[in-house]
Amino acid sequence: MKLRYLSGTLLLAIGMFVSSCEDDTEDYTIRTGEIVSEITTGAADATAVSAQIQGTVKDLTLVSSSSYEVGVIYSTNENPTASGTKKVGSVDENGNVTVTLTGLTTGVTYYYATYVTLQKKVNYFGEVKSFVATQVKVTTADAADVTATKAKFEATITGTDGVETATGVKVSLTEAEVKEGNEYALGLVESLLPGTTYYYVAYAKVGESYIYGETKSFTTASQVMEYIDLGLSVLWAKCNIGAEAEQESGATFAYGDDVVSRLSIDVDTPMSSQMPTEAHFAELVANTTQEWTTVEGVEGMRFTANNGNSIFMPATNGQGLYWSATSNSTNAAYGSTLNFASTNAKVGTSTIESTLAVRSVRPYAVLNPNMDNLVWGDLEGNGRLRIEIYNMYGATANAPAVDPSTIKFNKNMVVSFTLGGVTDNLKEGAAGSYVAGLEYADADWEPSYWSGLSMGQYEANVTGDGTYTVWMETTALTEGAAVFCVDIANLMADIVDPLLVTVTVDAIKLDADVEQATNADAIQFQNKDGNGTDGRIEIYNEYGNGGAVAPQFYNDKLRFNGLMLVDFTISGIDGNLIDGAAASYKTELSFAEADWDTQYWGGAGYGDTTVTGDGTYQVYAYLNGNCEGAVVWTIELYGLWKDLVDTSKVNVTINKVVTPGKY
Repeated sequence: MKLRYLSGTLLLAIGMFVSSCEDDTEDYTIRTGEIVSEITTGAADATAVSAQIQGTVKDLTLVSSSSYEVGVIYSTNENPTASGTKKVGSVDENGNVTVTLTGLTTGVTYYYATYVTLQKKVNYFGEVKSFVATQVKVTTADAADVTATKAKFEATITGTDGVETATGVKVSLTEAEVKEGNEYALGLVESLLPGTTYYYVAYAKVGESYIYGETKSFTTASQVMEYIDLGLSVLWAKCNIGAEAEQESGATFAYGDDVVSRLSIDVDTPMSSQMPTEAHFAELVANTTQEWTTVEGVEGMRFTANNGNSIFMPATNGQGLYWSATSNSTNAAYGSTLNFASTNAKVGTSTIESTLAVRSVRPYAVLNPNMDNLVWGDLEGNGRLRIEIYNMYGATANAPAVDPSTIKFNKNMVVSFTLGGVTDNLKEGAAGSYVAGLEYADADWEPSYWSGLSMGQYEANVTGDGTYTVWMETTALTEGAAVFCVDIANLMADIVDPLLVTVTVDAIKLDADVEQATNADAIQFQNKDGNGTDGRIEIYNEYGNGGAVAPQFYNDKLRFNGLMLVDFTISGIDGNLIDGAAASYKTELSFAEADWDTQYWGGAGYGDTTVTGDGTYQVYAYLNGNCEGAVVWTIELYGLWKDLVDTSKVNVTINKVVTPGKY
């Protein structure tokens, strides 16, 4: 069962109101058209001997209260307006009529209608409805199994012996309108909105009469919406609004209701989710391949980007319709949409009366420093080149390059910077290779990261002019900054003329997508170069299995600068080594990008590991220059092949590939 929303509230059924008139005068003339614009008969809340009835009469503001009478006419006959009993009620300034009937007989069906009598002469009636005076009692249970988008509703209902009864629950966003809310069967209700308070009341329906329990409320959990990097101008949500899995269709909404901005789906992420625009839809269609497919039995369209990432958007009744935040430029009665069916996807339009699904987008969390406030040099007199973005004790304390209050992340921070004036400005005998690392503490000094300036997985290998990437990871919410610098060990000590050195901080990415997708079909364990000695995990080889399975597979799916880290699991070594085997094997990464311009064949003295048996390991390398695509991409396990009894028993899984300089 799913909820639909209209202009921020639950979508309610809208019916036509019936009115009739009876004139028992001789020839009495009265103005009625400007007085009564609408009369409706509402629901009856019945017990065994009484009933409270609601209705509306609009608009009586042109006449004094002494000129009319409102109430309910009722009878055990199906046409109470002919000969029923009138019970005068009260009417408020909005035309809402309330009447209480007493002295009813248990088990009897009563028919009723709202009425208004003008000048004691002219009667108008709403539609005729009915209720049963009943002993049925409803107790609303607390909502159970509440998540960000789902809740389970139950009730205890008594007094139904011999009485035909329908049961359910009504759900609303406001307590005052709960009895006019959407009706659902008891049990699980889906498509709720994250971080939203709902009011609900269980009911039993006898005839046309509702017997209600107590009105209760609950608040759904916040949702950490997962976003996918498709290499486009924005990130795309993995799920629809009101859904927790990609195949769930979620809630539907009226046009123009930017519900996304009001929902609790971003939690501690630095950027806010938003409705996609027509341009975002056009970009999605133009820069992905589309495939009609099925996920968990649900049909829909999968949009796959050049970087290998994808999103699945479920369809309803054979087609997908999703709102954008853009109105139609030529006809205000329409809004721009994403439309897709089994054959294609396109940007289209739908009438603004439609209620459609919503898939949110989120900007990349990128901070662009003010270069005028950036400070660099041998700021601590220790021979390092320090790039000071903000330091509460430094020159940037009152003029930071980045406002520290804008820093907020809970996964990682990636800093890319460009150096100039280094390559031809080094002293004779200079090392020519320098380690750069991040020095960062948040406003409370915890979490923090202080680089040891040795070539770990978070550092950069600076070899001259160029663009470099340093980063850090955290498992806790990190906000603000006390110290935020990049240090490059010993570089300024080796510089001839410090005035020639230039620095720009290109971007600061918060909670960046740093992982690359891999092609499992191309991965193979084999003998390196046929030498009968070394083992090799071939992630991709244009001249080997990778090229045979998917030629040039990574050429448009792999773009990064700097570090590449590969996390892998290997099995089939334990119990499969010959007598006298070393049981310890140096392992390191080899890589060449598609044009062979940037390559690494080991030997840097960092980033390798030692494989001692079955288990999970990491290798990494820092690649200077932009890497686009791959031609050879392997992990070498020196000496392993010759020590295996049966090489076919070895299995390898690539768990993740991390490239913080991904672009």
